[in-house]
Amino acid sequence: MKSTSQTAIILALIMLLLVMAAAFVFVFQGRNQLVNQRNELSTRAAVLEESFSQTQADLNHSLSTRAALEAAAATAEADNVLLEGQLVESQQELDGLTAQLDEVSQTISALEAEKEQVLSQPPQIAVLAPANGSAFVVDTPVEIVVAASDALGITAVNININEAAWQTYDVADLPLFTVTEIFTPTAVGNYEIQTMAVNVNGRSSSVATASFTVEEPPAEIQSANDPNAALRAQIESDVSRIRGLEPTEPVVTTLLTRDQLQQRVESDLLEEYTAEDARSDTLVLSSFDFLERDFDMAGFIRSLYSEQIAGFYDPETNEFVVVSEDDTLDAGEQLTHAHEFVHALQDQHFNLDFLDDESLDADASAALTALAEGEATQVETEYMLSGNINLGDLLLTALDALDSPVLNSAPPVIANSLMFPYTAGQEFVQALTDEGGYAAVDDAWANPPQSTEQILHPDRYLAGDEPQLVTLPPLTDTLGAGWTLVDEDVFGEFMLREYLQQQLSEQQVDTAVTGWGGDKYATYYNEADDALVTVLRIAWDTAQDSTEFAALYPNYPARLFKTEGEIANGRECWQGDDVICLAQDGRETVIVRAPDMETAVTVLESLEIGNN
Repeated sequence: MKSTSQTAIILALIMLLLVMAAAFVFVFQGRNQLVNQRNELSTRAAVLEESFSQTQADLNHSLSTRAALEAAAATAEADNVLLEGQLVESQQELDGLTAQLDEVSQTISALEAEKEQVLSQPPQIAVLAPANGSAFVVDTPVEIVVAASDALGITAVNININEAAWQTYDVADLPLFTVTEIFTPTAVGNYEIQTMAVNVNGRSSSVATASFTVEEPPAEIQSANDPNAALRAQIESDVSRIRGLEPTEPVVTTLLTRDQLQQRVESDLLEEYTAEDARSDTLVLSSFDFLERDFDMAGFIRSLYSEQIAGFYDPETNEFVVVSEDDTLDAGEQLTHAHEFVHALQDQHFNLDFLDDESLDADASAALTALAEGEATQVETEYMLSGNINLGDLLLTALDALDSPVLNSAPPVIANSLMFPYTAGQEFVQALTDEGGYAAVDDAWANPPQSTEQILHPDRYLAGDEPQLVTLPPLTDTLGAGWTLVDEDVFGEFMLREYLQQQLSEQQVDTAVTGWGGDKYATYYNEADDALVTVLRIAWDTAQDSTEFAALYPNYPARLFKTEGEIANGRECWQGDDVICLAQDGRETVIVRAPDMETAVTVLESLEIGNN
């Protein structure tokens, strides 16, 4: 029981302690809550104070803005008054511009009406020269200048002389067209020029005219100005009779000294032969052993032409030049006059302009030149043998011509190339005239030879044996960087003979080149290495011709390099300062010359011989 009472007391004490502890906890928590509330109230007070300050600032800004707006409104009202004044001024300016626009419209309408009137007018044309009523001496060139205009454009202009059609021009709708022509009257009398133009609408102009008279010069003036007139006329008459062709118009003849010819050659004949052209020719010829690579081709050709040319005919000016150191014609110069007059007849009857056709290959061009020079040489020879020339005087002239230091020093290929059209050309023409007289030569101009093979073998020409087309693929990719194409052309039988005869006998050359059918060569140059690669691909008439060439050609590199060839993989190669390789397949052969064996073999393999 006592124990129970004690227990109760202890429990009561414990309860009291628990109550006190709970009260303490409650008081402590309440204190913390009050502290937190106090802090929160302080924070809110600070926020309210800051908000009040911002509100006060906004109020002050609003008051300032209100004042500014009131000032702006006052300014706008003042500007509005100003703009109303400017609007009045602008309206006045607009009214002025409208009036000006009306005036411009009226002007445009007037101009359009004037334009229609101009366009409806016919074209205008006038003869500006010669002056109406002029007088000229017979065989003297008369300059005729005509001008035509039309707003729509001129399409055609016609010029008649004495009502006979003389010149007609197709004009590419030009508003202004002028033309200058030379008319050489060959007879005395009265002449009238009549001209007319047509515009794009097909409307013709009125005919514009100009008259002039042509008179004979006084006899003393004729003799003083042209001491060779009678002799030249006789030469031309004899040449026309021999050739069977009459001139269709007079030919201007000019006498030049050697010094004057030198200037003429440099200004005319060599004008288009550039240093680059000369360098290319030298590289190609050196690749066939004709020249050294440092040969001065341009200088040599200039000196050679000045020394050797005794005369020339210029188709562009209808003039031929005869070299003479005085005003008379010696026996040699008379013969030259006869030769060059044949070229004038050729030009008038067959047109020599196509001799300069750049689309022709080198071999075809040489063949045409041989036809022209061969015919002139043949007629010249007949003229000489007909008793028109004093052979004794001619012999003295020929002896003087033997003093030709430039020609005597010329590389054989250049000298022979200069002589080929005269010698081989004359033999070709002689063969034609033997068959059918000069009518056969007329036919040859209508169907000209296409290769030097036809010139060298007239029977091939008469049989219609035309050259075969041979091609070569480009080799720049095969050779690689640094290689450029110098030239690609047809070599031809004449040049092939020139090439082979440097090492082969005449009989070997004849056998080797017989049956030539066509070819193509290409020369490439590497400037950095000063190296050349040349390919010559030849097509033959028969496989036997190809075999004969392949059997004889090895003598060339063997003698050149003084070494035997090495045969491998269907080709034979010779090693010297450079490499020459030969391959044959069926009716074609290929020669490759390169700086080393690897390059030669690579090029040869790229050609796919047998697949031409």
